[in-house]
Amino acid sequence: MSEARKTDRRRFLRDGVTAVIGVGALPFVLRTHLPASSHQSILGQPEMTPAPFRSSLDEPNIHNMLMVGQETVFLSHLPMFRSPGFDSPHRYQVILEATLRKDGRDAQPTYTNDRKSNPAKKIYTLGPEEFVLPALSSANSNPPLSKFKARVFRGHLEKPGKRLIIEDADVSIQNVVHFREFDPNAQKLAQLEYILFGKGSELFLAHLITRPPDYDQVISIKVTDHTFTDADLRKGLRVVFERPNTISKRLMEKQEAVGEVKSAGESSQPLKIKVKALVEYYFESGELRG
Repeated sequence: MSEARKTDRRRFLRDGVTAVIGVGALPFVLRTHLPASSHQSILGQPEMTPAPFRSSLDEPNIHNMLMVGQETVFLSHLPMFRSPGFDSPHRYQVILEATLRKDGRDAQPTYTNDRKSNPAKKIYTLGPEEFVLPALSSANSNPPLSKFKARVFRGHLEKPGKRLIIEDADVSIQNVVHFREFDPNAQKLAQLEYILFGKGSELFLAHLITRPPDYDQVISIKVTDHTFTDADLRKGLRVVFERPNTISKRLMEKQEAVGEVKSAGESSQPLKIKVKALVEYYFESGELRG
């Protein structure tokens, strides 16, 4: 499949609305926001969620996300480059802490129990309604977007074999751990670098994405010689490992490595941590070739 078609894959979900209506079907993931002056959906019904933000650079789009965590739900946006202008609507690395509700009740146990019942299935994904991704950041929207509707899937929702486990979930954003737009002038990292995030006993590393070609990876870890508080992890910590920033040298399951936490506080002494990799929940390089 060409890179152009990969780039357009998620946009097709939005642009294909007209064709779908023609055959009398409208999946949830195809619901869309109209311009801010209108509060009617394409079916003539009120919008589920009024869009609070309109960007001169971004329109509402479908921003599918990886789900990790059982004690706490974390969402990692599935990013995508488009060279040479970095103009893909998915040109952001975003990590969110969220809660799930369905019909006013806590829906997280449905997701958690499904994970426990399917231990071999690493990938769970969330397919939200269309929204403007930068609206999640307080730097772009006041107040920032904090709620949207979504469906939860066992498996990768864009690939065969997925299974819907929660329909019309109410997703509430509790914390924006990391929000960064890709910089076309950024230098490729020489050393392997990750964003450390998590809560309680659950810790994860997300590979820091800079410029094409690059890759997306989320892996659970255990830090064997240091304890991080929830406050430490609230905005993510960048951890550098003394190995090349290449796919083949990425942190793999069962490996142990020593990393250095950047900006570990006011102390002049760098914080070295011993990391043991546990489960690689996600790895993707094809969508980040540029």
